[in-house]
Amino acid sequence: MSKRSALYLGGIFFFTFLWLTPLGIFNSWVPPNIHTGFYSVSTIDGGDDTGYYAFLRSTFIDGDLDFLNERGYAHAEKINPTGYVFNNWQMGQAILFLPFFLIGHALAHLYQSLGYPVTTDGYSAPYYFSTAVASATYLFTGLIFVYRTLRMFTRKHVSMLATLSIWLASPLIYFSFIRQRMAHTSEFFLVAVLIFIWIRFRQSRRPIHYALIGTILGLLCMTRVINISFFALFAVDLLWEFRWDWKANPARAVKKISILAGALGGGFLLTMLPQIYCWYQLNGVPFPPRHMKFAGEGLTGFSIGPLIENIYTLFLNAKWGLLYSMPLAVLGMVGLFLKDNFSRDLRPGLLAYLAGIFGIILLYPEDSASYGHRHLISALPIFALGLGTLIQRFAENRSNRINFGPVVVCLIAVLAQFLMLVQYKVSLPYNHPQFTLQALGSSFDVFFERPGMLVRSSSFFQVLFSPHPDSWDYLDGMFLLLFPFFQLMSMAFILFLFHKAFKATGVLSGLLKPQFILIKAVFVSLILMILVAFSAPTMSDSKIQSRLKYLEIAKSGESLFRGGQWAASRIAYTEALEYMPSAWKPYFRIGQAWQGQNNLPEANKFFRMALKFNPNFSPALTMLGNNLKRMGNADEAEKMLRAAIRSWPMNKYAYDSLAQVLSTLDKRPEAIKMLKNAINIDPNYGVGHANLAMIYSSLNNNKKSLEHLNRAIQLGLQGPVIDRIKSLVTQKADQESR
Repeated sequence: MSKRSALYLGGIFFFTFLWLTPLGIFNSWVPPNIHTGFYSVSTIDGGDDTGYYAFLRSTFIDGDLDFLNERGYAHAEKINPTGYVFNNWQMGQAILFLPFFLIGHALAHLYQSLGYPVTTDGYSAPYYFSTAVASATYLFTGLIFVYRTLRMFTRKHVSMLATLSIWLASPLIYFSFIRQRMAHTSEFFLVAVLIFIWIRFRQSRRPIHYALIGTILGLLCMTRVINISFFALFAVDLLWEFRWDWKANPARAVKKISILAGALGGGFLLTMLPQIYCWYQLNGVPFPPRHMKFAGEGLTGFSIGPLIENIYTLFLNAKWGLLYSMPLAVLGMVGLFLKDNFSRDLRPGLLAYLAGIFGIILLYPEDSASYGHRHLISALPIFALGLGTLIQRFAENRSNRINFGPVVVCLIAVLAQFLMLVQYKVSLPYNHPQFTLQALGSSFDVFFERPGMLVRSSSFFQVLFSPHPDSWDYLDGMFLLLFPFFQLMSMAFILFLFHKAFKATGVLSGLLKPQFILIKAVFVSLILMILVAFSAPTMSDSKIQSRLKYLEIAKSGESLFRGGQWAASRIAYTEALEYMPSAWKPYFRIGQAWQGQNNLPEANKFFRMALKFNPNFSPALTMLGNNLKRMGNADEAEKMLRAAIRSWPMNKYAYDSLAQVLSTLDKRPEAIKMLKNAINIDPNYGVGHANLAMIYSSLNNNKKSLEHLNRAIQLGLQGPVIDRIKSLVTQKADQESR
């Protein structure tokens, strides 16, 4: 890659990173209303995201693969017959993220040693932004590999346009910077490497080259198991490459194909063995049980009618139809059918892979309920090949410059994806039945009526242009200086490595040889097997029964709690704790049950116990702060409520409660600011409007008081409190009129 190309790709990538990465509300001066959508750098979803991250955090920090104590993990109480917590995901991303995680860990220790309140448990800012940098860096590396692959067949301008467009006009842009802990950026990187290596070695007859391809495929499937569909590419391509050998000498062709296929399968199995062992130790079966369950349902329920309907939905549905949401991917598929030297050789294998991945998507009965067709992210490097071929075939002029038409088409597709992105989970819900068409139809409104949406969420630009204090604290430095600096340095390092790798001599040349890479793969696989054996040993029958008994009693306690049977639920949860003393949820539920019976001291006792095991659980901090406020301990209440807000910046109840505490401390201007934060998060929060009316009334601002009082009444609030506020406001208005 030339310096100009590197600068072009790196500049666009870094600007997009700054434009789209939501930082969240990391400090009190950052207004909550600039953060839109659910995710931020420091948000890890309790589903897939935590499933991937748990392999890294739990193994390194806790020294085990027991995910019972993973905070916010949606499946933490889904205990398998093995005694371990269910985890359907893979460890590949954890392996790739480890170097960045180690930097985050060292940074957390450094900040802690300097006296800053930074934890070293895998749940603080250094870990969050180091893994976010990891995700973006692997994506950037994948884009370089896609560009390098395209350069084998197309001119540099075409290669750059196809590389950038296929990324920016696809769902991958969402998973690049907004929901970084999903495995899609790592997956994209590994597919880009796999396609590059395959094209380079596909005509080789040396088993070591196919073993290398199998090793990369194994790591890819250790990252996302759906990529098993790449076996279709290699199987068809092998048969295609040996088609003339087959005619000349069938026995010899079969022998050679068997050797190469065996080498590929051996490399794959070598890499996948630790994951298979891990699945067996955790779930009791050597495969991901949830994926296999749905795959079985899809195959057994197969029929032509639903298949045709699924094909229509995939391409033409108004929600996420590919023709509307990923038009460049569709053009990329068209480009694969063009007759030229490139497609003639590679087309059979590539189309076999596409048939495999589309078959999985069409037969898989579960809706991914996410942004776009994320299961096709692994196909993006292949769509890029088709798109580049299409552009070069029909769009180049005699001066080797790209005609204006393809550039316009690509820009329109990128803009359309951006319009969908800025409205996703902001102005349109994720499950809107006509999401794509509705988002595109709202383009005029977004540009001219709500231009603030174009800088989505709490990005660097949003935060920097917000009013901020003259002096920043350590969190400001982390998020606004250190984070982008680390990202920029990691990109520079990757470009440096590419520059050296493609001019490899001496030691570096030896490190890049297939033999050395395979030796390293064997070593890493062996280390991982040992690590899984020590981190997930077979549990004793007594421990398994204890955990299953805990789960049974906890479920009973939950049912009683939801039924309002406070005393009975306390008894059930207390019994559950005998089997699992370190579980935080029973303590929290017992505290809530005591609160339901208005016994605040006992409630606080158990809330504190819950926080001992889950110190950043915002609901427990909020309830404890509320109780302390009611008991007259305003100073500690303020401390707890501020901690609740730091833990979950979109917690409107914590802002409301903190405002009431500040009001009692005669800090009413700050109390108003907190209540405004609450109603910025939820404009229909009637209690917040009522409390604002009360404080404005105490400050003799009857106009503002009446405004918020009327809004509270419009939202349906009524009762003695509203009547009292109304009476107070009316009396003050009468006094002013006199």
